[in-house]
Amino acid sequence: MSNAKLIVLSGLDGSGKSTQIELIKKYFEENNLKYEHIHFPSYGNNEASSVVCAYLRGEYGNINEVDPIFVANIYAMDRFLYLPTLKKQMQANDVVLLDRYVFCNMAYQGAKYDNNVQSQIMRDWIDEFEFDFLELPYPDLNIFFDVPIDFIKERLLEKREGNDRKYLNGKSDIHEADINFQEKVRKNYIELENYPGYKIIPCAYQTALEGSKELLWKSHTPDEIFLKYKELLDFTINTI
Repeated sequence: MSNAKLIVLSGLDGSGKSTQIELIKKYFEENNLKYEHIHFPSYGNNEASSVVCAYLRGEYGNINEVDPIFVANIYAMDRFLYLPTLKKQMQANDVVLLDRYVFCNMAYQGAKYDNNVQSQIMRDWIDEFEFDFLELPYPDLNIFFDVPIDFIKERLLEKREGNDRKYLNGKSDIHEADINFQEKVRKNYIELENYPGYKIIPCAYQTALEGSKELLWKSHTPDEIFLKYKELLDFTINTI
């Protein structure tokens, strides 16, 4: 496999990740970097991702009714079936940008448990299964966009459209429909902070109301968020 840099973006549903992807693409182009952008799951492009789509549409039951081991496997198999193509893309480009990857599987499946020990066991199992057994390449940089759960709740209430939502066939995404689950996913993402190359980027800040001690969350602008991790991109690509 080539020395192409593998950069991963992670975030809760509605975290603004898609906006950051466009800013990063612009950054690559301004730096004359040849890149490829890939989204996981690949939504119907192979047998495993077709099963992922059916799962997200609720065709196998709700979040609490489907075995997390089964779900972890179908997400992992989607990446494994894509691996030959990923290897070619890493040989042909300076950077490969992944929208979600192994750490997302760890966070979402770890959130299926209320017990912290069980969550840790699940995260560790996915880590070993995908990186060690399936031999998926480990990312050079994984950025998690951390957004307060109240923001996520507000954004998920908005109507979300686009070609990347065709997999739902007009139905709701069972992950997006459960805000309590999203909150547990966020907790699991934060639990991953000690992994090499894993960086948490705060996307909001607290500020006091004028004449009050009450604190409110305010979102950074997309450009402000980008500047928070631009040095990480600089460092990563400068080692090409």
